[in-house]
Amino acid sequence: MFIFGFIFFNERLNPKRIISILLVTISIFYLLYVYGSVPWVGLIVAFSWGIYNLLRKTIIVDTDIGLLIESLFILPFALIAFYFIYKSNLNDFTIENPSLLFLLMLAGPMTVIPLFLYVRGVELTGLGPTGMIFFITPTLQFLLGYFHYNEPFSSEKFISFILIWIAVFIYLKDLYEKN
Repeated sequence: MFIFGFIFFNERLNPKRIISILLVTISIFYLLYVYGSVPWVGLIVAFSWGIYNLLRKTIIVDTDIGLLIESLFILPFALIAFYFIYKSNLNDFTIENPSLLFLLMLAGPMTVIPLFLYVRGVELTGLGPTGMIFFITPTLQFLLGYFHYNEPFSSEKFISFILIWIAVFIYLKDLYEKN
């Protein structure tokens, strides 16, 4: 996302930020070399999220109105999905299981509130800082997978992980020193 910020919003790249971007790039190419395959899903998610953030920062609309418009755009697809869930008798949204009903009712706010805060943060800062802060989510997913689900963690992934977090710290420290 920092590349989009640099290209479209003239966000400045000083030597520390360039070093952090190079470290992330080296980490990615290192994993590509070690595993010999391209992580297509990860790349698609990264680019689509970057484009989403670019569009959200480009379109001048309040955060809450923008999320409302996005939700209205997705509503027909959600209704079609709910129809097929109901027709195939996979509907768990019943009063027979109140604890599951409660958790399903929380799914909306638990999705919208963090997204609202994130989009508001993108509006207030730039794409570069939010791109670096975005590494928090995969880190938390890694910690959950490793400590809770006992997923394997190779030394190659550890090297890449360390390089990425060094880059994040360099970038965020540079942001902090600017303010």
